[in-house]
Amino acid sequence: MRYAILSILFFIISSYVLHAQGDINDEQRALIRNERSFHLSLNSNGWGGGFTYGKMNNIYRKERFSAELVIIKDSKEHKRSNPYQSDLRRFTYGKNNIFYNLRLGYGHLFKLYSKKDKGGIEVRWYYNVGPSLGLLKPVYFVTSIEPYETERFDPHPHSSQEIYGGAPYFKGFGELKPIPGAFAKVGASFEFSKRDLLLNALEGGLIFDVFPKKIDLMANDNKQFYFLAIFVSYRFGKIINPRAIPTKPQDNE
Repeated sequence: MRYAILSILFFIISSYVLHAQGDINDEQRALIRNERSFHLSLNSNGWGGGFTYGKMNNIYRKERFSAELVIIKDSKEHKRSNPYQSDLRRFTYGKNNIFYNLRLGYGHLFKLYSKKDKGGIEVRWYYNVGPSLGLLKPVYFVTSIEPYETERFDPHPHSSQEIYGGAPYFKGFGELKPIPGAFAKVGASFEFSKRDLLLNALEGGLIFDVFPKKIDLMANDNKQFYFLAIFVSYRFGKIINPRAIPTKPQDNE
């Protein structure tokens, strides 16, 4: 279902952007188009955001360095509440760990089609590869109200009725477990900003994460050492170190 939602969302927004019309762009154009941008992403297995610095190599290619932090989830995760203690935090029954993944990427962005006017689209594609650092944070549940107690999940003593709610979110941060890995990401980018020195882009594609051991997310048999996901993201930022081409003043007749 999440794959279908992402695909439909990407198609709808892309269609809207590609059909936009604008006026002829008479704004001063930047020659050196280095860029600094942030993005928010929705993945088929989670969500996250990050930062990217792009250095222009030539008019068709940029070298890019990125840092991205995401949360990777299991497809079986579903939030619920205890019917007798609905005022407590909702919880995911059977959740063992929250998995954060910090990706440090290097890659290139290639321009396929330049926009001609203020309502036009610049079509690009890009790839990123690099190391990543996964962080497993144990999940705690409230197992007693009086006295107040929290415990790690255990499927034998903890039925769904015997868990009253989720423990405070920051409970377990002192027990973070690092797991190094690697990733590869490829996507298409549609840049549609009406201002030459600003960036607004819709992006989508595939991302692949791999780790040396299976990741323990849920108390089930669906543990795996790799994750393949589709993503849709919104990128915003600006052009830096610009050298603008001055526009010629029009003669009055």
